[in-house]
Amino acid sequence: MTGPVASGIATVASIAQGLRALGLDAGDIVCVHAGMKSLGLVIGGPRAVVEALIATVEPDGTIMMPAFSGDLSDPAEWQHPPVPADRIDEIRAQIPAYDPACTPTRGIGQVAEYFRSYPGVRRSPHPQSSFAALGAAADALVAEHPYDNRFGPTSPLGKLVELDGKVLLIGAPHDTVSLFHMTQHLVGDHPQIDKAAPVLEHGERRWVAYRDIEYPIDWFVSGVAALVDEGIARTGHLGTAACLAFSAAPAIEFLVAWRGRNTG
Repeated sequence: MTGPVASGIATVASIAQGLRALGLDAGDIVCVHAGMKSLGLVIGGPRAVVEALIATVEPDGTIMMPAFSGDLSDPAEWQHPPVPADRIDEIRAQIPAYDPACTPTRGIGQVAEYFRSYPGVRRSPHPQSSFAALGAAADALVAEHPYDNRFGPTSPLGKLVELDGKVLLIGAPHDTVSLFHMTQHLVGDHPQIDKAAPVLEHGERRWVAYRDIEYPIDWFVSGVAALVDEGIARTGHLGTAACLAFSAAPAIEFLVAWRGRNTG
């Protein structure tokens, strides 16, 4: 790859050039996980990354990113650090309700945090595991997001598969591929767990209870390697950032069978 990206100085134009080299094209629907630091010096910061993505898939494409807010959870579950038992009710009463427009992301990087408030972005209604989307298919992806089984086939991840979308990692670790969580609902029965989060309903703050399952990620790195070996995923670089790209539907189909053979 030539140009400013290869030299370690990235711009909107050079990032877009690199995205096309990775197989992203006009009209694509793509879920992006990006690590800003991995790109080196980016003129324009997260905005440049987002606008390069938009320029690459426009006019009819769609960008989706995780917009997780895991801190909107029952403080009785908190472990890092745990909450003293005599303060749980006090803390629970003070946690702001989920607001798609105002609730910040947590722990998913500068690009995703910038993207969730970009003009025109829609954000799904799940209080802990929302996704944000911009483009022609944004409503189809994120207008609905059931509280129960937040990464299941009826979540935005399921819609990504149905719409023949793609997944792109830009310098993000392989254990962050949110799409992989969906396989947990497809590989067999798993015990349900109880969760809760504060939301706004009809203008009033209240706690909602919902059902979920555990989502182990210990197999994600091996799963990526298997996708690459199978030729379903391709690797590359965007400047100094290692990248991974694949189509969602064949990846899910392959990984469900692969997990059945390898992890049970």
